[in-house]
Amino acid sequence: MYIGRKLAQLDAVPLKEWEMNELLYHHDILSNTAQFLNVEGVSLHAQVIKEIEARGGVPHGRGGWDHSSRVIYD
Repeated sequence: MYIGRKLAQLDAVPLKEWEMNELLYHHDILSNTAQFLNVEGVSLHAQVIKEIEARGGVPHGRGGWDHSSRVIYD
Protein backbone atom coordinates (compact mmCIF):
# COMPACT_ATOMS: atom_id res chain seq x y z
CA MET A 1 0.00 0.00 0.00
CA TYR A 2 1.29 3.44 -0.91
CA ILE A 3 1.41 6.01 1.85
CA GLY A 4 2.33 9.37 0.44
CA ARG A 5 1.21 12.37 -1.51
CA LYS A 6 -0.88 11.89 -4.63
CA LEU A 7 -0.11 13.62 -7.95
CA ALA A 8 -2.72 16.30 -7.27
CA GLN A 9 -0.86 17.21 -4.07
CA LEU A 10 2.53 17.14 -5.81
CA ASP A 11 1.44 19.23 -8.80
CA ALA A 12 2.90 22.47 -7.44
CA VAL A 13 5.94 20.82 -5.79
CA PRO A 14 9.21 20.74 -7.80
CA LEU A 15 10.45 17.19 -8.53
CA LYS A 16 13.62 17.89 -6.55
CA GLU A 17 11.46 18.16 -3.43
CA TRP A 18 9.63 14.84 -3.99
CA GLU A 19 10.68 11.98 -1.74
CA MET A 20 12.26 8.97 -3.47
CA ASN A 21 9.31 6.73 -2.55
CA GLU A 22 6.99 9.23 -4.26
CA LEU A 23 9.14 9.26 -7.39
CA LEU A 24 9.30 5.46 -7.51
CA TYR A 25 5.58 5.02 -6.89
CA HIS A 26 4.49 7.52 -9.52
CA HIS A 27 7.06 6.15 -11.99
CA ASP A 28 5.50 2.71 -11.53
CA ILE A 29 1.97 4.04 -11.99
CA LEU A 30 2.93 6.11 -15.05
CA SER A 31 4.76 3.11 -16.54
CA ASN A 32 1.73 0.88 -16.07
CA THR A 33 -0.58 3.43 -17.68
CA ALA A 34 1.83 4.65 -20.39
CA GLN A 35 -0.43 3.64 -23.26
CA PHE A 36 -3.17 5.93 -21.91
CA LEU A 37 -1.06 9.01 -21.13
CA ASN A 38 -1.46 12.25 -23.04
CA VAL A 39 1.47 14.50 -23.94
CA GLU A 40 1.50 16.09 -20.48
CA GLY A 41 1.57 12.67 -18.79
CA VAL A 42 4.40 11.44 -21.01
CA SER A 43 6.36 14.60 -20.25
CA LEU A 44 5.84 14.19 -16.49
CA HIS A 45 6.93 10.55 -16.69
CA ALA A 46 10.13 11.55 -18.53
CA GLN A 47 10.86 14.19 -15.85
CA VAL A 48 10.27 11.64 -13.07
CA ILE A 49 12.68 9.21 -14.75
CA LYS A 50 15.35 11.92 -15.06
CA GLU A 51 14.96 12.85 -11.38
CA ILE A 52 15.26 9.21 -10.29
CA GLU A 53 18.41 8.85 -12.42
CA ALA A 54 19.82 12.09 -10.99
CA ARG A 55 19.44 10.60 -7.50
CA GLY A 56 21.34 7.46 -8.41
CA GLY A 57 18.61 5.37 -10.00
CA VAL A 58 16.30 2.68 -8.70
CA PRO A 59 17.75 0.75 -5.75
CA HIS A 60 18.93 -2.71 -6.86
CA GLY A 61 19.65 -5.92 -5.02
CA ARG A 62 16.54 -5.91 -2.88
CA GLY A 63 15.11 -9.17 -4.21
CA GLY A 64 15.71 -12.65 -2.88
CA TRP A 65 14.05 -15.98 -2.39
CA ASP A 66 12.43 -14.78 0.82
CA HIS A 67 11.35 -11.29 -0.18
CA SER A 68 10.06 -9.30 -3.11
CA SER A 69 12.31 -7.87 -5.79
CA ARG A 70 9.75 -5.14 -6.36
CA VAL A 71 10.35 -1.81 -4.66
CA ILE A 72 8.00 -1.24 -1.72
CA TYR A 73 6.99 2.38 -1.40
CA ASP A 74 5.95 2.69 2.24
